[in-house]
Formats: sequence, C-alpha cells, structure tokens
Amino acid sequence: MGSNRLTTQRAATHTHPFISSEARMEFETLKYEKNEAGYAVVTFNRPERLNAFSRKLNEEMDLAIHDVLTDDAVKVMIITGGPRADGRPCFSAGGDLKDDTQGIPRWDYPDHVGPLQRKEDKLFKANTAAGRLWYKRPRLISPKYTNLLWSPKIVIAAVDGIATAGGLEMALACDIIIASETAQFTDSHVKNLKIAIGKGSVTTGLARRVGYNKALELCLLGEFIDGKEAYRIGLANRVTAPEKLMEEARAMATKIAGMRQEAVQVTKLACRTAEDSNLNDSWANADELLEWMTSDPNYQGLQSVTSEWASKKK
Repeated sequence: MGSNRLTTQRAATHTHPFISSEARMEFETLKYEKNEAGYAVVTFNRPERLNAFSRKLNEEMDLAIHDVLTDDAVKVMIITGGPRADGRPCFSAGGDLKDDTQGIPRWDYPDHVGPLQRKEDKLFKANTAAGRLWYKRPRLISPKYTNLLWSPKIVIAAVDGIATAGGLEMALACDIIIASETAQFTDSHVKNLKIAIGKGSVTTGLARRVGYNKALELCLLGEFIDGKEAYRIGLANRVTAPEKLMEEARAMATKIAGMRQEAVQVTKLACRTAEDSNLNDSWANADELLEWMTSDPNYQGLQSVTSEWASKKK
C-alpha cells in the first residue's frame, strides 16, 4: 500500500458502538480505511451474499460511522462495495433475507434506540455548524441512514454493480452519488418482496432526487437503470468508467477535505434544510445561517479571503 495511505482496522469485539480508543477491532463484514488526505473509505465485504445487510454488517456499519463522526481528522466518508464472489462489481443487494428466514433480527440489537442515541446527541456542540446539522436528525429504528443524512461529514457513495432495496437506500442517504457506467440501480421492495418502503425509506430519498413520477416508476416496476441513466435523471451526481470510479471518489473526497470545514457544514445544513422548507423559509434560513456564521468572533470576513485571493493573482 502506498505511503500516502493510512489504513486502520477496527474490530467489533462487542456490539455496543461506544468503545474505548484502546480496543483493537477486526471487522468481519466490511473493510475500513483511513487516508491521511482526510477521508475514510468503508467497503462492504460480503461477496457471497452480494454485500447484503446482515445483523453483523448493520452493527459494524454503525461502528464505522461512529468512528468517522468522532475522528476530527476525517472530514469525508466514502461508502462503496467490494466485488461479489464471481468477481463482478457489487454495491449492495439490500437486507439479507437469509437472516429473516432464520429469525435473526437485523435492527433491534441493544442500544440501537435509547441510550446510544442520547450519547450520540452530545457528539457535537449545539452552537456549531456541525451541531446544528446533527441535531436535525430524526430518531429512527435504523439510524444509520439519517445519521449519514445529517452528519457534519460529507458522505460520498461510489456505486458499481447492483444497488437495490437497502443498497439503494444507503446510496440515497449519502450526500453525493458517483456511479460507474456499469452500476445497476433499482428498488425491489414491491416487485420481489411484496412490501412498500424499507427501513431507509427509499420512496423519500428517490422522490427528492428524481421527482415523484420517476420515483414511483422505479419503485413499482423494479426495473434496472445503469449509471448513465441514473446520471441523466439526477439520481447520480456523476458517472464514470468502472476503472475510474474510486479514483474519482478519492479525488473528490480529498478536495472537500481540504476546504474550510465550517463552510462545508453550513452549506450542507442550508441545502438539507431547504429540502424540508418552502421557498421563503429556505431563503430566510439561508440568510440566518449567513448572519450566524459571520457573527463568529473567529470569522475573518470576506475581505480577508478576497485579499488573499487577489495577492495570489499578482
């Protein structure tokens, strides 16, 4: 591995997501890498099950998210999937139905709701941009989706291969989706499972991304669309060749990690809040956030930034 990359493996030696920094951890269902450029990469790693979300993967995913949230050196998180057993690319096929048939609950392990969430409420100070984002998250049975939505860290989904049901919901919970040309997006809740909506509320994420009509079509028919079509309809932010997918994701993560993080957080807060507001409320909220940000005694003002920029142009 190159010298510019720092790799950290953390192990779930028990199921409680609050672990001591001294604990050595080994993930069974995902790979976890930290890069000194300021980002982390989480890679689903269940090739024999198409990276489906088992109870163990859900637990370990929460551990990885918590570690990213509590590490100030990590500014951006990339979520992707490892190849399936036959070598073909795969993001995630969603919930592991094998667990369901065996009566293994995928969501209700200890502290998933309750004490854990009360502790997580205190991760970021309420009077900061990070805190204002974090405190907006709802308390749901499966918090990992909304924890990503309202995380002060930017989350990028790098999708190749199948992304269906919970896999699609995971991608939709990310701030930015970069798709490979060979990505295969669909929702199978209605078509295959005979139910509507999963724990990550695929209908909510899709309707906000692509509009009501297209979201309804994708949810009802369960037909696959590739990365190019996902980009065309606004589901994906960018589309790239398969061999360039992680290069593109890492480059974007590095760029965002190098920015002033309070400005990044306020921008995410304003954009997320706009989704929940009407036009006038969104404008008023943006104005309030700007006033709040510039009232910070450590804020040097736009003049200092423009002066620095001007000096570089000379």
